[in-house]
Amino acid sequence: MQQPWKDHYDPWFKDHLDYPELTLYEAIARTVRRFPDYPALTFMGQDMRYDELLTQIDQAAASLRELGFSKGMVATICLPNTPHAVIFFYAVNRLGGICNMVHPLTPAEELSHYIRVTESDYLIILDAMLSKHIEMLEKSRIRQTIVCSIMDYLNTSLKVGFFLTKGRKIKSVPKHDFYLKWQPFMNQVESSGGYVRLIDPNDCAVYLHSGGTTGSPKTIKLSSNNFNVLAVQGPQIIGYPVDDRFEPKGLAMVAILPLFHGFGLCMGMHTMLLNGMRCILVPQFAPEILADIIVREKPSFIAAVPTLYEGILKSKKLQKADLSCLKAVFCGGDSLPGSLKERFESFVRNHNGDVQLREGYGLTETVTVCAVNPMLDARENTIGLPLADIQMKVVEPGTTNEVAVGQDGEFCIQGPTVMLGYLNDPEATAETIKQHVDGLSWVHTGDFGFMDEDGFFHFKQRIKRIIKVSGIPVFPSQIEDIISAIPGVRLVCAIGIPHPYKMQVVKVFIVPDDEITDLDTLRSQIIERCEVSLIQYAVPKEIEFRNSLPKTKVGKIDFVSLERIEIEKYESTGGTGENETA
Repeated sequence: MQQPWKDHYDPWFKDHLDYPELTLYEAIARTVRRFPDYPALTFMGQDMRYDELLTQIDQAAASLRELGFSKGMVATICLPNTPHAVIFFYAVNRLGGICNMVHPLTPAEELSHYIRVTESDYLIILDAMLSKHIEMLEKSRIRQTIVCSIMDYLNTSLKVGFFLTKGRKIKSVPKHDFYLKWQPFMNQVESSGGYVRLIDPNDCAVYLHSGGTTGSPKTIKLSSNNFNVLAVQGPQIIGYPVDDRFEPKGLAMVAILPLFHGFGLCMGMHTMLLNGMRCILVPQFAPEILADIIVREKPSFIAAVPTLYEGILKSKKLQKADLSCLKAVFCGGDSLPGSLKERFESFVRNHNGDVQLREGYGLTETVTVCAVNPMLDARENTIGLPLADIQMKVVEPGTTNEVAVGQDGEFCIQGPTVMLGYLNDPEATAETIKQHVDGLSWVHTGDFGFMDEDGFFHFKQRIKRIIKVSGIPVFPSQIEDIISAIPGVRLVCAIGIPHPYKMQVVKVFIVPDDEITDLDTLRSQIIERCEVSLIQYAVPKEIEFRNSLPKTKVGKIDFVSLERIEIEKYESTGGTGENETA
């Protein structure tokens, strides 16, 4: 197999690294023994030390056990990036359970689906989101719902300010044993302290939800070992030695990518905590919030999607900021436009900084990033080089045959971060993870591109149908299923169209039944149904009614031609986004 990338590793990239045979909980406990008084988390200006974090994890585990949680059970974590989410994540792992990570804005219908397919018995959710789920939860299999508040980890002055502006608008938690607020939950029993390993590092520890490599929603099973491998690779990604010379004190990453996403969960949180660095938790996914954090916390590292970088360039709060604190900045979740990279790097240079916006590549089936541009040799229009112990190759689509250097094909990935499989879907798992002639199991990514002679990979397009709205995966098939069930809709096709800020938004094409004459009413019904059933990123921003839709030679709706028309329309406006309607 061709591996020319090894000749282009910088001093921090290695062919092979040693990985601890530890669970997620054990990995954090090891860090606490090394750096007990280092800051682990920062939330709304408040720091939590590593020893304090472990104490809270142990307390949460004892309280969860008191509620009947035991090895093999599943807990759904439906929270933004808050201390509760971090603490609960490791507490579940300590007890040998599985964490089911779900977007905090998930509609009730979709959350019900996630609870059902993962067989979750426990749920932790934010009080601000609870009211829209109460009716569903009362009919679900959930045994206990733990309800959190942003105010739980605010100092007194911030708590008062939050209550006056937002907190008093939040509906009260129902007075029922089924609901347990965070503080009473944490105080119901004293932590026992003694630890017994209940889960093997290679057992399933986390469920993440993604589109799979075919574009249909899947639940991905990942182990502690999957996460720990990437966390050990972390220092080489950010440009530090992976050995005892690595001093983490003072290093911090902005964790603004959500924890239900592989990159946010593993790189933003677990990689930081396994290596003794500080994780700056940002509960709101917005450019202005990120700008505030940069000014106040002076982070070392930022990992974000193009949407956020585009947004902070326009932020007035950063116009006079000193960005010399930045040591490494990464972009993922969607393709990085060359113009954005140039503008961001120029902006940083004009504010006393000196970093490149480095692009990488990954998918949830490998936890997240598996290739990245090295610090000393970052190359434009590439997704970089495979990380330590990761192999990548390009094959002829539909086969396992490797193509020549420079030839287009499907990316395949092999290594210790490869998922355990899709939950309850052996057929889809077999379609994605295939054994090649070398005897190794390779993930067929559904992504298309080539490898150059130096081993840098070039991403061209997704073979799978996934739309990335502000870096968040949206699945056309799911949107189409929802809309096609509406009376009066004969045909529907959902695509992603260009957007100057969000990179993509959803547009749907509708062929109504012949008897439908009131298109305004049908449009309203479609939007209303989507808002109830889909995450906000998936709600269509444009609806176009047509008499027919283009078809391929085999009679399928030709979404590619629709995408091409929309791209041409967008480019004809000069990329201003004037083609978007409200």
